[in-house]
Amino acid sequence: MKPGTPVLNLLESVPMEGKTIVLIRHAERESFLGVPPDQCHTVGLTPQGIRMARDFGASLRQIAPDARLLLGHTIAKRCEMTARSIREGFSADGQVRILGCEPEIPGPVADMKRLVSLIDERGWPALIARWLDSQLPEEIIGNPRKYSDELLATLLSYPGIRDGEMLVVVAHDMTLFPLVFGLFGRNARAIGFLNGVVISADRDTAAIRFENAEYSLKTERKIP
Repeated sequence: MKPGTPVLNLLESVPMEGKTIVLIRHAERESFLGVPPDQCHTVGLTPQGIRMARDFGASLRQIAPDARLLLGHTIAKRCEMTARSIREGFSADGQVRILGCEPEIPGPVADMKRLVSLIDERGWPALIARWLDSQLPEEIIGNPRKYSDELLATLLSYPGIRDGEMLVVVAHDMTLFPLVFGLFGRNARAIGFLNGVVISADRDTAAIRFENAEYSLKTERKIP
């Protein structure tokens, strides 16, 4: 399955009349090997990752050729590169706008150095499971349920999107793990490159979907 296919499949089935919001993980990145924890944000995409993101953008254009596309990203280089490569693939002058770090999506990690030590000690899957079970100190990484609630509120309240537009925000698996858990009660275990959550919202209700090899999930939230 090509990276981003679950999100693209979901977008084909959702109405585009209201606001469409997509929060995805970045495309394939370069290795973190030898990169200090406080410099991980400088890691960019591989050449394959750039191609992935361009292909994803071209597929978005096929699904929603008339939609105005808004692209946001976190401060990480790999997320900015993913957003810009998606724009290149979508390739419609005047129909795509790069928002930069807007809406602002803060990361959940408070102490990256200590978190990396825990990953080395316990392994990635075990660490994520402990985090989602609220067993990690908040001075290392934030409470997952609180983070999920705040993240969803940020996306749904973003004022820069209008009906008929699509907002795609490029973030990280660490952004998506707590959101999927908070919304659906599931530990996704892994978030593939360019996979994420699809939200279709009208004035009152947001329908939220997530799909991977294990799950096809949907829930709804009232919009305050």
